[in-house]
Amino acid sequence: MGGAAGMMDTGKADAQAVRYARLNDFRMEHIMLGGAESLAVGAASTGLPRWRQQVQYAIGHTLNDFYSLQPAVRRETPVQFLLERRWPLRSTAFPSLMHYWDVKTAVADELMRLAPVNHTGEIPVMLYEQWHTPVPELSVELAMIFQLAWNSQRSGRCLNIQKFMVSGHEDVITGFLHMANVFCHKAYGEPADTIEIYSLMDGRRHIFDGAGVPLTESLDYVRLLSVFLEQDKTADRNVSVDSRRNEKSEAAFGGFGLM
Repeated sequence: MGGAAGMMDTGKADAQAVRYARLNDFRMEHIMLGGAESLAVGAASTGLPRWRQQVQYAIGHTLNDFYSLQPAVRRETPVQFLLERRWPLRSTAFPSLMHYWDVKTAVADELMRLAPVNHTGEIPVMLYEQWHTPVPELSVELAMIFQLAWNSQRSGRCLNIQKFMVSGHEDVITGFLHMANVFCHKAYGEPADTIEIYSLMDGRRHIFDGAGVPLTESLDYVRLLSVFLEQDKTADRNVSVDSRRNEKSEAAFGGFGLM
């Protein structure tokens, strides 16, 4: 699924909508990460180490597999079994064999701790889907991939949003918080209930009240991010070139390898 968020008739909405340049959340996160990490052996064109892309891909597919199940089936399905099916085989993308096993153990332990008690009786309303909404005051269309989102039961709130990262990164967390805040206000006219970001490697979690950040502050932040739109286009070209070298592009990941 995915499409224009907050619209009952997405096809009609798309046809009538004013077209703005699209600001993709995952591209902004890649740019922020690329500027903070050195390019080691096996680094992808986006700046992310290839092992990290592979792990994020495995996490994404595992969570998608798990939460695609009915709640009653989830209770009987060990998430580590699903993770094992998706985990990369011994790979040269990892700096060492020790690192490979350290990452696998940490991620598996955290998923086994979180998944069985997370919204146990509910079905997510968004599951690794990209949605977009126009932000007229910034002349951009904000597109976000929501890994997991649940209906809120609180009046005046729209969603409980959850994001799972291999490891936390302060700039990415701040950027996602502001983009999600703008997205919820523009798509649904109300803030999120909560925005939760999990860092699986170190077991940390960041939980924000959706109404805790003023919309004006988030709009200012996204306005600053929009200066990267030109760099975003460059990333498109780089990924395209690298794809010809048999390196997986973001499109090839189908959204599961994205942060």
